[in-house]
Amino acid sequence: MKEEFKIKFWGVRGSYPAPGAGTIQYGGNTSCVEISAGGRTIILDAGTGIIPLGRELMKRAVQEKKHLELLLLFSHFHHDHIQGFPFFVPAYIPSTSLHIFGPGGTPETLQHILDHNQSAETFPVSLREMSAAKKIRSVSEAQIIIWDGNGIRAAGSDASVDDDALVIRIYKSNAHPGHVYVYRITYRGKSIVYATDTEGYAGTDRKLVNFARGADVLIHDAQYSEEHYYGALAGFPATQGYGHSTANMAGEVAAACNAGELILFHHEPAYSDEQVTAQELCAKNFFANSRAAHEGLDIAVISNTEREVKYVPHDRNQERRYPQPAIGH
Repeated sequence: MKEEFKIKFWGVRGSYPAPGAGTIQYGGNTSCVEISAGGRTIILDAGTGIIPLGRELMKRAVQEKKHLELLLLFSHFHHDHIQGFPFFVPAYIPSTSLHIFGPGGTPETLQHILDHNQSAETFPVSLREMSAAKKIRSVSEAQIIIWDGNGIRAAGSDASVDDDALVIRIYKSNAHPGHVYVYRITYRGKSIVYATDTEGYAGTDRKLVNFARGADVLIHDAQYSEEHYYGALAGFPATQGYGHSTANMAGEVAAACNAGELILFHHEPAYSDEQVTAQELCAKNFFANSRAAHEGLDIAVISNTEREVKYVPHDRNQERRYPQPAIGH
């Protein structure tokens, strides 16, 4: 159906790929999410999950006898979000139109980063040798990315777009080292917010809550358990300040912004499937309509008005059993 608005997860782990018997249920590929909106394809991040996605996109293109036009959005450029891009098959096909946007101080920043990622010292094939038609540009938080009948572009306003336009807004968050872009993707009145690599603040990240308010689906970082985050998990260091959230933090944001559904994302690669399931149960204590992303998870976006949103309010100070370590510990 042309008007469908769907999400499919191709990579859900953080930090590094985690193949093996213990990660079969949720998968071991790093961050990559596919959004389908009215026949258009948006890709969020290029971790190793983009490699099987690329093969699937080529299969579809052959079956449908169509050239690919793709929009790839980078949240930031830490290795687990770009490591799959050099192996993305559609980028090597001359008939592919590939529009790439992401953070940067100048419009050319993203181009320079991708060039370096595939320099002769780091990879045998250069960015230039990827023969797709590529448009690469860094965008600022003030800009809006629009995909409508006039093509794909970054603009200062969406005042003149039509009803079928895909509109993407940006929130630049400092809740991750080096900052990260959070994207809000809106199509025909429904919205998805992609908030990976973000760490919860005391009292919740109010700017993120305002940006995500009323989102039909909130995809939120939930890398660590509370025990891990505060250094109470045997064999693991405390991770406060690393730029990642706990399941509780994600649940708090979902409840505060009145999201329709919370999808936990960027799972700790050292966690087994059982530990990720435990993360899901923790999030449900704060926001009932929560689930952990797994590779292959396919979601049709439902409007908030079509569902009953339930959450359980918590006093975070009472819930937390693992106190913050003293400075210098």
